[in-house]
Amino acid sequence: MSINKIPRGLGALLLGTAVLLGGCAVAPSTPSAMTPDTVVTAKQHAKTVTVTATGGKGVATDAAMADAVAASIEKTKTFSRVIKEGGADYQLTVTLMSLDMPSFGMSFTCKTEMAWSLKRADGSAAWQEVIKSEGMASAGEAFAGTERAKMAIERSIRENIAQGLAKISNQNL
Repeated sequence: MSINKIPRGLGALLLGTAVLLGGCAVAPSTPSAMTPDTVVTAKQHAKTVTVTATGGKGVATDAAMADAVAASIEKTKTFSRVIKEGGADYQLTVTLMSLDMPSFGMSFTCKTEMAWSLKRADGSAAWQEVIKSEGMASAGEAFAGTERAKMAIERSIRENIAQGLAKISNQNL
């Protein structure tokens, strides 16, 4: 049996492709990357809340989204305290319903839909709404398209959290 040699140009091309594709993996987002810097709130509720997030995928995991919402609540004092497990006055569930963005391009705009559901301790509904938001990342912000996509997703979720907490702060709880 003889082994054929790979032509030098093809070998370089295959190696370059492997390096580029290997560099496309993007780490999941951190909660701080999805936590809004500011949230305009009308009221601060003197009640406690637990936070759950579902529907996370890719860079936006359930745990990171829940931690981002909890950190935002603590930062804005939308509720008096976030309780990690049961026993709170309210249960807030945030469900990532959709992330819509182009698969390639110089700039990425991510459109996000998240369902927000706030229930009292007895299980009755206090408030619920589907919130739509957008986040954008341009070509000048990151070379790799995967990194721009991640930035757009984080910004869209950050905006969704800001809108959700602003709406909750307007509720009479």
